[in-house]
Amino acid sequence: MAVAERVHDYLHPAFAALEVDPAGEGAFWERIARERTPLIEPDPAQPDYSLVTYVFPIPEGARHVVVMAGFDRVTDVMDRIAGTSICHATFRYRNGVRATYSFWPDMPPTTWEEASDAEWKALREALAATPLSDPHHREFFASRTGEGRPDNVASIVSLPDAPDQTIIRPRPDVPRGKVDWHTLRSAVLGNERRIWVYTPPGYDAGDRPNAILLAFDGGASLTLMSIHRILENLLADGRVPPMIAVFVDNPTPASRIGELCCSEPFARFIETELMPWLRERYAVSHNPAEGYVTGVSAGGLAALWVGFRLPHLFGNVISQSASLWWGPGFDLTKASRSQRYTPGWLIDEYERAPKLPLRIWQEVGLMEPEDRMIEPNRRMKAVLEAKGYDLIYSENVGGHDYAVWRGTIGEALRTLASNVRG
Repeated sequence: MAVAERVHDYLHPAFAALEVDPAGEGAFWERIARERTPLIEPDPAQPDYSLVTYVFPIPEGARHVVVMAGFDRVTDVMDRIAGTSICHATFRYRNGVRATYSFWPDMPPTTWEEASDAEWKALREALAATPLSDPHHREFFASRTGEGRPDNVASIVSLPDAPDQTIIRPRPDVPRGKVDWHTLRSAVLGNERRIWVYTPPGYDAGDRPNAILLAFDGGASLTLMSIHRILENLLADGRVPPMIAVFVDNPTPASRIGELCCSEPFARFIETELMPWLRERYAVSHNPAEGYVTGVSAGGLAALWVGFRLPHLFGNVISQSASLWWGPGFDLTKASRSQRYTPGWLIDEYERAPKLPLRIWQEVGLMEPEDRMIEPNRRMKAVLEAKGYDLIYSENVGGHDYAVWRGTIGEALRTLASNVRG
């Protein structure tokens, strides 16, 4: 049975009276404010599953609301109780699921595979907007979205068997490190970007060189993932060595795909500019066994690419939901039917090349698109295993989702660091 699916033949009991008498809407919202949402019930037909009903008031003037409920899709248009503002949608989830969810008024309910180029452009423009969080959510996390913009508030649903994520929470008794902010100009790439460098508690440039962690999507890695806080908790527990972490931002949102998708100039920037710049200022180990690179989505692809290109710098790769479907010639502005590219390019490169001295953590979520995400990651797994790589591979019961990644990054760091602690 699927990890998660939309349920169209079920109506939560809370809506039954409203279908008969919409005048009860005011009392309904008062109840929701007390009890919080989504509405969660055990699935009577499946003991390891729950029925989760999302509820949202349609904004004035909107025609419909799409709920993105842990899936990387925009086709789940919510049902509406006639004569009210109440929109609702029910899903069946396995009890181990944790997912972010959000609401998108008047989102074009199409897909990349089905859309025309014009429809794909409209969908991309809609997705560039800030999603609406649940005003009655049970759980959330907030993150910075950029100067002059409001924080992003991500609503979360956590079911009874969702993995423990206490490792991400700041502990008052754990010593804190320091984050320094820099601007780094690249002659190789002809641009400049923000760089954040985290040094662990008690750091002294005169001490033994520290392990190094390179994280892509710098701002998100700091705020959505809180990797520096996870490192502090793991260090306090004796699970990782002291690490310096460098969080590399994208110069512009549009540059992200170009740089993170197997870019040779970006690899040269890391090798010839970023790492020398770091070593001039911080005590960073030269031992690739103490070099870690991590990223999610396109950043997960970049982590595997940097390990492939620079194994003499980074011997440990953490790839979370890598976009391994990518291939040269992919054009983000075009819908699927207009694309002319060969997918799985980096998988083929790993298959052709001799085995490299890498330890690899690779994960993907079972709620992610099967053809674009799950199958390419399984193919990469098969290639790495056939070549004898030291691989830790997992398929979690989540989606393409920071609510998953911010938990599993701690397990990845703890696992890969187990062979270098001293």
